[in-house]
Amino acid sequence: MTRSEVIDQIARQRRAEHCFIKFWEAGHTFLDFDLIERFISKRGEDAAIEGFELLDLEQMWQILIELDPDKLIRVKSGGEEVIEWDWKESDGTEKKSVYPFTPEGIMTIIDDEFFA
Repeated sequence: MTRSEVIDQIARQRRAEHCFIKFWEAGHTFLDFDLIERFISKRGEDAAIEGFELLDLEQMWQILIELDPDKLIRVKSGGEEVIEWDWKESDGTEKKSVYPFTPEGIMTIIDDEFFA
């Protein structure tokens, strides 16, 4: 199906808690993830999509911690929930990055870690 067809299906299937889309393109063996709104904004890119699934924040969090080999934890900081990401530079130097526990925060980690 085309991206436009997927967008039409999203409009019918989406619930309020859905903020992510997991999708796979025809002929590819890997999964891709995106914010639903960002996926929709790419309407003109009509690569054939074989399938998709809509995900909420907690489902995407579970996928992220299963995919990422680095230490990811959720903590309270200043009354907000954040993600602490402990990782190593290529020279072995340990680093810590902090992101808000939001769809955008999770997507930043995915973009930085998997598509950098």
